[in-house]
Amino acid sequence: MSVIACLQHLAVCSTNHFPLYSPHRFPMAQKIVLFGSLLFVGLTAGAAYVVWFDYNPAGMSSTFYVQHMQHAIHALTIPLPTIVLLGLLFTAVAAFQARKEPTVLYLLAIATACVLIVGLITRLGNIPINNQILTWNMESPPADWSELAEKWWRFQTARLILQASALCLVSSAALIRKSS
Repeated sequence: MSVIACLQHLAVCSTNHFPLYSPHRFPMAQKIVLFGSLLFVGLTAGAAYVVWFDYNPAGMSSTFYVQHMQHAIHALTIPLPTIVLLGLLFTAVAAFQARKEPTVLYLLAIATACVLIVGLITRLGNIPINNQILTWNMESPPADWSELAEKWWRFQTARLILQASALCLVSSAALIRKSS
C-alpha cells in the first residue's frame, strides 16, 4: 500500500469516527480549557475574598488604610487583572466548547458574564478610586477618605459575590459535563 493510499485511508477513517462537529474530537483540549477556567476563576474568587476581608475600611485609621491600599495597588495591579482576564478567556472558550451540552453551556455562559461584570466593576468602579488613593498623602488623606473607602469596599463586595458565583457555576459545569 502506498503512502498516499495510507493517508487517504486514515482521512476516511478519522472522518467517519470523529467528524468535525463531534464533541469527542478533542476531549483533552476541552478538559484542559475547563481546568484553566476552574483554576483562574478559583484564583480570582480566592483573591477577591482575601481582598474583601483584609481591605474592609471599618475600624482602620486613615493612615493605615492609605498605606495598606497604596501598597496593594502597587503590588496587585498587574497580577489580579491578568488572572481575571485569563478566567474570562478560559471560561468563554469552555462555554463555546460546550455548545452541544445546553446545561453546561448555560452555566459557563452565566459564569462568563459574571467574570465580565467583575472586570467592568473593576475598570469603572475600583480603578478610578485606586487612582485617587495613589495621590493621597498617608499623613493627611482627604477629609472624605472614609466615604471613598466605603464606596471602594462596596464595589469589592459586588466583585466577591460575582466571582464566587462564577466559581460555583464553573464547578457545577465541570461536575455535570459528560465524560468524553
